[in-house]
Amino acid sequence: MMENKTQRERSLYVYVLDSNPEFPLTEDGFQSLKHAKSCLNAAMALEENFDLLINNYRDLELEAISASVNDMTTGMPDYDDFFEVRTRLNRRVINLLSATRMYMDQCPQLLKKIGAEPKAAKEVSSKAYDDAFEYRFMEALRNHVQHAGLAVHGVTMGKSWLPAEAPEKLQFSITPYASRSVLEESSGFKRAVLDECPDQVGIISAARIHVGGISSVHRKARELIDPFVHEARRLFQDTIARHEGEAENRCLGLFALAREDGEIVEKISILLDWDDIRQNLVRKNHPIENLGRRFVTSEAKGGAV
Repeated sequence: MMENKTQRERSLYVYVLDSNPEFPLTEDGFQSLKHAKSCLNAAMALEENFDLLINNYRDLELEAISASVNDMTTGMPDYDDFFEVRTRLNRRVINLLSATRMYMDQCPQLLKKIGAEPKAAKEVSSKAYDDAFEYRFMEALRNHVQHAGLAVHGVTMGKSWLPAEAPEKLQFSITPYASRSVLEESSGFKRAVLDECPDQVGIISAARIHVGGISSVHRKARELIDPFVHEARRLFQDTIARHEGEAENRCLGLFALAREDGEIVEKISILLDWDDIRQNLVRKNHPIENLGRRFVTSEAKGGAV
């Protein structure tokens, strides 16, 4: 009895209205393109996660600045105003903590998917944790927020005349904080970190150090994936160039097709527009390891008034 053999074909083809030539592709060539696509998708996910993290951090800083400007321009806030400020800041902090957790949870998986060993990135993360109380605190606070309570327990709206010896300008400031007394009521808050806590922990200064530590992880992650991503992108570029040369024109909608018995069973989109976005994110989001040493002020400098 004769067995029916499945007819397998691999090819490059452009999906457009007009008919186009279809160029043969080896099985190895198809699998290489499939792997390259997976590599670039994972690299894109890594950059998207970092972009989400950084944008949530920006939102927190901008929320605090906005509240301080409102305090400066609208007079003494009442209890309702304080509650609204705390609510908005809690939302920003919780969003940031969720984004940092998502980044750290997915980073090792994405590195492996790309082909890189995540051990070196994990070592950078461990060092950041060991080196800074604020990093350890924000990690413990994320767990508290997920299981027990809110992140921001109070907000100090401050104002002071500067310089103290000859007052000329009134400076407005804001400090959202977590209270040790509140955290002590949570059985789930990490005891070793709680033992380090002062009575109040400034959330924004802690967030800066935490995001700075994760930035160092992301810098290492980029270093680890760079050769794999470079090779994957080069393969796509070469494949597109090959098709353009053989088809004698440039066409959008190029796919690598897998057919079995004439039926398309798998197709891979061969384009780089989406990977160009990844490259833009790399240029946009520079890792800022020393974020804990930075702050924003609107005070005029250099003789400006």
